[in-house]
Amino acid sequence: MEDFKARANIVGERLHEGRDEALEELISLFQNKIFTIAYRFTGNRDEAFDLSQEIFFRAYSKAKLYERGTDFNAWFLRLAINTSINYRTKTVKNPSFSATEIDENIEHHPSGEDASDSGINLQKLNKLLNELPKRERIVLIMQIMEERKVGEIAAILNVSVKSVEALLTRARKRLRGLVEKS
Repeated sequence: MEDFKARANIVGERLHEGRDEALEELISLFQNKIFTIAYRFTGNRDEAFDLSQEIFFRAYSKAKLYERGTDFNAWFLRLAINTSINYRTKTVKNPSFSATEIDENIEHHPSGEDASDSGINLQKLNKLLNELPKRERIVLIMQIMEERKVGEIAAILNVSVKSVEALLTRARKRLRGLVEKS
């Protein structure tokens, strides 16, 4: 992991300097990660491919905003997630995470519970997740679907670990309340 972060920081430096070959290096290093993020936001391979291209183009065009010496991996993933959220907001009348997305990763819920244990179906869970405030929904989805650690979520969203922990606690509490009401 440290080797990956070191390589990512080198690519970030090269992008910041405006080197043309840095875009190829960026794509080579992050292609699978970015496509996975894009696919989870779109649920469609073709749209995910288009969104991936948009993410890489945006990173290249905004490379001067990257602060040299900081974690490029976190900067780029934050850019990718923000671009994906914006894309989803623009392309979907009621942006939400599909039941399929949740279904693929629900068994990794940190509490060890899955949807069948709580007696709700995935469509209902999807609807309930969409009732959460945006920030709470994002951190919960990043932890469940992306299997990210709290520290990584904090770095990507550029907030403190305590903020992420608080958001996760509120999201789980709110989601439990919504499940009990339904």
